[in-house]
Amino acid sequence: MTQGTTLSLKQKALEEAKRLLVITAYLWVLFSLFEVHRVGILRAQHLPYSYRVSFCLINALVLAKVILIADALHAGKRLAGATMLATVILKSGIFAIILICFNIVEDVLVGLFHGKTLGESVPELAGGGLEGQLIVGVTIFVALIPFFAFAELRRVIGQELIFPPEDTLTRLRTSCSGESPNSLRWVTEDP
Repeated sequence: MTQGTTLSLKQKALEEAKRLLVITAYLWVLFSLFEVHRVGILRAQHLPYSYRVSFCLINALVLAKVILIADALHAGKRLAGATMLATVILKSGIFAIILICFNIVEDVLVGLFHGKTLGESVPELAGGGLEGQLIVGVTIFVALIPFFAFAELRRVIGQELIFPPEDTLTRLRTSCSGESPNSLRWVTEDP
């Protein structure tokens, strides 16, 4: 393995780790908000409740990996020439379905692990049944729209314009020579 290949593999691994971290953070915030909402509803009804925010982090990490794997398998890439809006809606829908299916499989496996039958293990999301699945699906679909909109915007505009390289930030200096101290100018050469 050459030095260039090793560096390239390290760069790819670092880039994938960054993507995993960003997706996990986004999903953790969403799942934590859903959990706080669930606890609020249970408290209002004077029902027993417990906070499961740490479980939200584990679930976000697992589902972020599922998103990365599905993305690597090119899920949602069929509309390559379509508008950005169509691509965002398609990806949000496909990944919402993938995440719901994964969540159902996860709940069934956990139920089977705890000695329940297959029928008892099927999750009762949002009250259970088709209506509950639809509610969760629509919620996840809407929650994924900003995520995929930002990802598509980054792809179309270019990552450098959204996340400039570190050397670009070091070239940005404040100018105090007769201009407002808050004004910024690009410095192409070091003084």
